[in-house]
Amino acid sequence: MSLAAPSLSSVPLVVTTASSSSAVASLSSMASSIASNKYWVGSAWMVSSAILTTYSTTKFLKHLGQEKVSSKPSIAHGSSHAALQFDSILNNDNSTQKYHRSKAPQKSPGLSLSRASLLTLYRFSGSLLLGLFLHSHFYQLSMLIPRFLKTINAAKMFLLPSLFLFIANYSNSIALDRIGISLTYTSKCGIPLITVLFTLLLDGISALPSNATLLSLVPIALGIGASSWNSPTFEALGFLAALVSTTSQAALNVVSKRVMKKTGVQGVEAQRAMVFVALGIGLLMTAVNGIGESLREQHKSNKDDTSFSIAPASNEEKTPHPVSIPAVSPAHPPLWLTCLAVLAYHMEYVLSFSFVGMVEPITYGTCDALRRLLIIVAGKNMFGGAKFSNLNLGGMMTALLGAIMFSITSAKGASFVKP
Repeated sequence: MSLAAPSLSSVPLVVTTASSSSAVASLSSMASSIASNKYWVGSAWMVSSAILTTYSTTKFLKHLGQEKVSSKPSIAHGSSHAALQFDSILNNDNSTQKYHRSKAPQKSPGLSLSRASLLTLYRFSGSLLLGLFLHSHFYQLSMLIPRFLKTINAAKMFLLPSLFLFIANYSNSIALDRIGISLTYTSKCGIPLITVLFTLLLDGISALPSNATLLSLVPIALGIGASSWNSPTFEALGFLAALVSTTSQAALNVVSKRVMKKTGVQGVEAQRAMVFVALGIGLLMTAVNGIGESLREQHKSNKDDTSFSIAPASNEEKTPHPVSIPAVSPAHPPLWLTCLAVLAYHMEYVLSFSFVGMVEPITYGTCDALRRLLIIVAGKNMFGGAKFSNLNLGGMMTALLGAIMFSITSAKGASFVKP
């Protein structure tokens, strides 16, 4: 009795499958090796923050694109604000158009969301999806649902840190849009100062760092004040948003560390849980804002109808007549820019959460201060901007040096919260 020979057509299939599995496993092993190297992680964190995040965030917030001009009825009052805007559009006066756009939050057509709100939602939703799909065993799709369920369970314990995460990101986008990169990231040097205040309130005087560390807070405060003194980009609302972001970031540092220590959820898993909750907060805020916008529009429409119906005939000539004035609406940023902003945000936070667990507080704090300096320099080179006075530049350097001093002195104490 003869034995049947194996089919030759099955041999290449077996070889191909084995080689593919080997290549995927090799790629996964290489990725894990890089992810565990503190030099690669730290360098990638600083470079991605300074270049990718700075570029994509600023371009997204300032994107104008091709203007969509739609005819909407408005009231003409001689040389009013509406007429000025209409003239600037007809004459293609770019400087006037930029003035009007900079003083009001930009909104995408068809949406009642400001550009800062839109960026915040894209960041959280995109980072959540990337966190679920990208991991060392990314080729095993069967792990997706367990990872999502694990994220939901961890999210219940990170409600308060997630709230601070949302506020920090949202207000930071507003600050970048209004006062620019330099002043926004100089104000972030105040995080150690506010962290000390939070520690004092939560744990008392006994938990405060050494006297040398407390003295390092003085140049930070003076530097922030000097950098914003008569700064050409200073604006009250934008600077307030930067301070809110700084305060929220400091609160996030303190509260998240406590929750991580209590629950044992660390690193990227904690980041994914907080992003999940922050996304829910953003969607809730968007829904409430949309309902409020609809109610305001309805109330305004009813009020306009009533005012026209009771107007006396004798005042007909005094009643302003509706005219069609083009309404400028900035186009939505392109898809590639949106994806780049999401990817840059996810990389920055994942690398930050990974790097902080690999090095000593002194290393992390020093790298964080240098990272802010790189962001300011890179932003100035990529986007230019108003010229700062010597006092402003000196204040920026003083604040950054104070942040480095804080990292060095607090690390020697070894009992204070990581900056």
